[in-house]
Amino acid sequence: MWSTEYTLATDATPEALWRLLSDVDGWGAWNAGIETIALDGPLAVGTTFKMKPPGEDELTSTVAELEPNMVLTDVTDTGDLLIRVAHRLQPSVGGGTSITYRIEVSGPAADAVGEEVGMAISADFTEVMAALAAAARATGSTSPR
Repeated sequence: MWSTEYTLATDATPEALWRLLSDVDGWGAWNAGIETIALDGPLAVGTTFKMKPPGEDELTSTVAELEPNMVLTDVTDTGDLLIRVAHRLQPSVGGGTSITYRIEVSGPAADAVGEEVGMAISADFTEVMAALAAAARATGSTSPR
């Protein structure tokens, strides 16, 4: 298995971030790495969504973990790889939120290509988290520091 994670501190509230994160169909508004995205039902564990990154094939992912204002985890099974991405929100002491994106790549091909695939997928996580934070701050929902 291969994994890595990225964390960003923001003054945006967990609730403001969650409003954007839980609107899966709206991810493309703040995530430049999404050309199209569509949730296949209500947001719940087990619900699938289809996402197409620019210039790549469409992928189907499944919501695997969901705790409002805290975590949304999705899993993509390609057959040889199982790609798990957790989007976590942790209230910070003194206000604001720590956003953490964690990716884990496992499965039969993980030893051969897990790091390469994982690095390609997570290459923009820092920018995506910054864009999420900026979109949440634009709503005016920030914590006093």
